Amino acid sequence: MADAVAAETPPMARDKAQDGSGAHANNTTSNEHHHSLDETVLTSHVTSYEKHGESNGRRGTGASSTRVSSDDDTLTKSSKLPDWITEHLTWRDLKILIRCSLAAWASFLFVVIHPVLKNYGQAAFMGMLCLFINPPSVVLPFYILAATTILLGICLAWGWGSLAFVAALSQRDDALYNATYGAIRQAAVQTPNPTFYVQRQIFNGELLQTGPTVIMFTMCAIFIYFMARLQASFPKLTLVSIFGMIVIDPYLTTAPLLNNFNGTLPLTFIKPLASAVAIGIVLSLLVFPESCSYATMIILSRSLKRIRRVFEITKYSLGDMDREIPVDEIKKLKLQIVDEHNQMNQGFLFMALEFSVGRWSGQDVGSLKALFQDLFIRGTVLLNFHLFRHEYRQKVLQKAPKDQHALDMDNQSLENPEKAEESEIESVRRHSKHGKHHHPPRRVGFSQTLATMTVYEFLRPDPEVAKLGQSALKAVEDASCNFIAACNAAIETSSEIIHSVNTSRWWGRPKKAEIDALVEKHMEVLDRLKYEREHFALHAVDKMIDPVSHLFDEDGKLIDFSDEKKGVKLPGLMIGINYRHRILAVAQSLIVLLEHLVDLEMKKTETKLWLPFALRGLFSLAFSPEPVNDENALERIETRREREEQNSRKQRHEKRKQKKEQTRAAMRPEVSVSRQRNQFARALTGLFHWLTNGEGVFAARVVIVTIAMAIPTAVKPSAVFCYDNRAVWALIMAQLTISQYMGEFIFSITMRTFGTVIGGVMGLIVWYVGAGSGPGNPYGIMAILAPFVIFIVAIRIFAPMVWLMPTIMGGATMMLVVGYSWEVNYLPSLIYAEPGYGVFYRRLLLVIIGFAAAIIVQVFPRPPSATRSASKSLATSLSDITSFYSEVMSHFLTQEEGAPGEPLEKVQERISKLYTDMQELVPRIMMVKLEPSSSPFTSENLLKVEDHLGKILESLALIAFVSPRLTPMYQKRLEVQTEFTKTNTIASIMAVLGVLEGSLRTGHPLAEVLPVPLLGRLRKVPGPSDGVDSLSKDMLNNEEWSVFVVTLMAVTGLYSRIDDLVMTIKDAVGEKYYIEGLPHHHGHH
Repeated sequence: MADAVAAETPPMARDKAQDGSGAHANNTTSNEHHHSLDETVLTSHVTSYEKHGESNGRRGTGASSTRVSSDDDTLTKSSKLPDWITEHLTWRDLKILIRCSLAAWASFLFVVIHPVLKNYGQAAFMGMLCLFINPPSVVLPFYILAATTILLGICLAWGWGSLAFVAALSQRDDALYNATYGAIRQAAVQTPNPTFYVQRQIFNGELLQTGPTVIMFTMCAIFIYFMARLQASFPKLTLVSIFGMIVIDPYLTTAPLLNNFNGTLPLTFIKPLASAVAIGIVLSLLVFPESCSYATMIILSRSLKRIRRVFEITKYSLGDMDREIPVDEIKKLKLQIVDEHNQMNQGFLFMALEFSVGRWSGQDVGSLKALFQDLFIRGTVLLNFHLFRHEYRQKVLQKAPKDQHALDMDNQSLENPEKAEESEIESVRRHSKHGKHHHPPRRVGFSQTLATMTVYEFLRPDPEVAKLGQSALKAVEDASCNFIAACNAAIETSSEIIHSVNTSRWWGRPKKAEIDALVEKHMEVLDRLKYEREHFALHAVDKMIDPVSHLFDEDGKLIDFSDEKKGVKLPGLMIGINYRHRILAVAQSLIVLLEHLVDLEMKKTETKLWLPFALRGLFSLAFSPEPVNDENALERIETRREREEQNSRKQRHEKRKQKKEQTRAAMRPEVSVSRQRNQFARALTGLFHWLTNGEGVFAARVVIVTIAMAIPTAVKPSAVFCYDNRAVWALIMAQLTISQYMGEFIFSITMRTFGTVIGGVMGLIVWYVGAGSGPGNPYGIMAILAPFVIFIVAIRIFAPMVWLMPTIMGGATMMLVVGYSWEVNYLPSLIYAEPGYGVFYRRLLLVIIGFAAAIIVQVFPRPPSATRSASKSLATSLSDITSFYSEVMSHFLTQEEGAPGEPLEKVQERISKLYTDMQELVPRIMMVKLEPSSSPFTSENLLKVEDHLGKILESLALIAFVSPRLTPMYQKRLEVQTEFTKTNTIASIMAVLGVLEGSLRTGHPLAEVLPVPLLGRLRKVPGPSDGVDSLSKDMLNNEEWSVFVVTLMAVTGLYSRIDDLVMTIKDAVGEKYYIEGLPHHHGHH
């Protein structure tokens, strides 16, 4: 991008800084000490690219438009089917589908088996809904964890509801109750069916009393309020909230009508839900069971194919400097790597607690985690550089305004800036009418655009440069041909080892001689990779220098060109060097991985039953041959205890000291004067903010819609109507439809409506095909239900997350239509509905009523805007990044030579938190496009803002990691080239970031004149006159030079990304305070 860093470095910066910097592309060495730097790089790209996948998609993305063929260097069209279908056409996924479908199908047996139906009651089909929401598609520990949250919600609601029922009955007027109930029983004697008559009168609301109803409503509302807050504050506990509210609702709608305490009231929901959880657990154990180690090794084997694709894309891109880079393919591949990295981490989570059978123990498999993580990171870094090159082409080589007028203005401005300014002023006069001043149709950020175009013009290479670059890249391709082939062979070998161990747990176990032969074969592959890596590392740079050797003198130093030519002669060479370092880094990770795999293959040759290694130490201690009675044991224990206490005191002292330092450091960046309040006022203010924050407002809306929908069930005129029409489902629908933000609410309404209609149609098909015109028979219903269950479950477990809501709603509606239609004929009840269409009609009506209530509560008095929330949250993230920038600069300016920088773990933790906070905003930003808003921000520009913030943080992270390793000479070189440490530069960055933060919070326009572009502060490369050496051939292989280049590109990227952020926010909010007569060019020095 606009990396006017001059001389030998601009070319490198150019190709990367189009993204701003080389925050990801900057790992220019393959040394192991760069691992921690790469970890931050991966974190940043999880944030940057996950959001462009589907906010929805856990596994799937859309079909890519192009892909790189693995057989040749051509672009071929991908499959017309979406990736979430093609990637799951495997035997393992088929087994998962069979297990989940069988569980959901079996749960409906509760309905068609008559004794079970009579015992479970009207909601016997709820087990199917539970298995649609939480299918057993994961390994058993994760399924049990999710099932535990469901059971927790059920138990909490059951306990609280029973407590509320008892409290409500304690407030009942017994005299009034006895009189009313006695009159009902006396009147029932004269009817043909006294029991039915009493029940009918009870549900007609004849026993309703105000006091007990108010107590019941109040206590249930409190429970629902906290469940809603739990859902808003901790999304991972959403199942607790959902099932808690479902189970508490019968207490709310039915308990006030009843004549005595009934602690088993919610059993109509609890029995099928608990039974469904049990079915899921049993089938996870019996139907195609998978251990954590087995599932994780499958993921590891599959992920190696992604790394091979990385090499294929690299080979394709090196073939021609002008060849189109497959950006869509790269982004999709990065998403897949990130997704499999997350799955791998989840698999390792419970591996220490499970038994396993095989040649490798859980601990052996766990030892692969760090190795694969390093491989993922370095593979991602290599992919990043392809994207940097693509963005450089777009911003520097192919930069053009969007319309012809803008193009003419830009060309004019580059040739004659004064004339361009006069033209702009004349445009102002032309748009003044009748003495009234009207703002001209002026492009936002015009001044900044002109200055930035100057930098782009400086960086734009001439044809001679392009030819040199092509020759250098061709040299990299020629030198890496055998090397990449050796890497691919190592990947195949690693995958073969993992697959062999994973598939021979129970049968097909190889003999010792076969294993020895395989080890020998795999060692040959490893030795070849080591040889090719060493050969490539030694000869690649020399081959790249050959095409540009005429630019160096006899001593190997760069010839001193004139200012016009200086700094634009070596772009291809620098690109090639960057590729060299990244390929070497990936190869080094492959070598370490393959060495470890071969070592395990050689040492672990017998199949065993492995105990959980988390418990193995306990068993080792219990069966240790060491005697229990030891004369010196007490002395040793006391000595050890004293030593531990001494160490503990030292640790506590260090922690207190660190805490004090952190407190002082935390208080230093922000010194504010706040109003002094007493303790009571502070508590009252805190309570007010707690009740009125986003989570509190959401919970209040859920409570309001709950009370509004439940009141008709506790009023005598409408009680019987609500009971007969199962109004509890309208209540549940209204509760679950309320959302924190309007965009999410609109999406929820749309998807739920779509799912309800499709599910109703499927339910009608199942009922009328399975039952015809009769009452239905279990064999026909279960037979026709099976394919529909498979269809719903397949979408549920494989489709992107955007399909989760309509899929569950469709499955729930189908379940309700078939279940209630069956119960009309087989379960005696006070309620009658026409089977089939009549049930669907009532279901649709209840959904519409629930939606109507939710819409009223959601919209009034003011709809919660996701746009305002997202923009303010991004402003908070920008504030945190500004604080991080101040800390980075403080460490950079105050560190002493050779002194260690801030602990790496703390920096990583800080960066990880900032990235995670921004990543959590992405789904909300995606929903902004669905809501009407008067805010100047849209989903598109908010996503751009979030992306720029992530990239700014990447550059700062890179500076924080590598700047402590700069030698004084290269620190001086950096200061001269970038003005990075000058007070004016720091002040400009802080001012710009502060102004942008305020604009994000308020939506107010920015001033036209700001201290941007920061890229204008870059200078040409210093020479001997500045106290630094000129570039030489020896310097190209120098580690200190690599560190400098990384830091230089990070600083350049920081400038570029801040400039991009200013333009993005200006495009959204506009400009004001125009000043005429200022020069729009930054002179380039």
